[in-house]
Amino acid sequence: MKPPKNVLASGRTNGDDWIEVAPAQLPTILTELKARGFRSWSFMTCVDHLGTPLVVPPKERFELVYQLRNMETREQIRVRAFVPASDPVAPSVQEIFAPANWDERETWDLFGIRFEGHPDLRRILLPDEWVGHPLRRDHPVGGEPVEFSDDHQSWQTAPAEA
Repeated sequence: MKPPKNVLASGRTNGDDWIEVAPAQLPTILTELKARGFRSWSFMTCVDHLGTPLVVPPKERFELVYQLRNMETREQIRVRAFVPASDPVAPSVQEIFAPANWDERETWDLFGIRFEGHPDLRRILLPDEWVGHPLRRDHPVGGEPVEFSDDHQSWQTAPAEA
């Protein structure tokens, strides 16, 4: 596949084509790919590269990954965009691919990446009062009792009376 214009890098890994674009180019590139037949949205996620032991360090701490599929040709393409930790912002693409709405909310909730132009960017998995973004590698781990653990007693019932 010939990559769209304004692609920073491209390649093929494990049989899948990928391209890297600047975050500002995401709406333009995804619109072009959709016009080329990549109309099926598989997923969007984020990778926190903080402390990732790579031979070639990533360009920025956070990598947004968009996976699209062309159902006629059975091709897939991965679109990658790096956003800095100092200002983790990318444009929303939920007007191009409606399912991105939920993926962008999840990525905001768990990684703290803001999506400009999103109509309802709020937490989707965690309570509104939650502080921080738990899938960031520098988020503190542990110490939160959950309802189904031995640390939390509300789920246990009182012993039956004889």
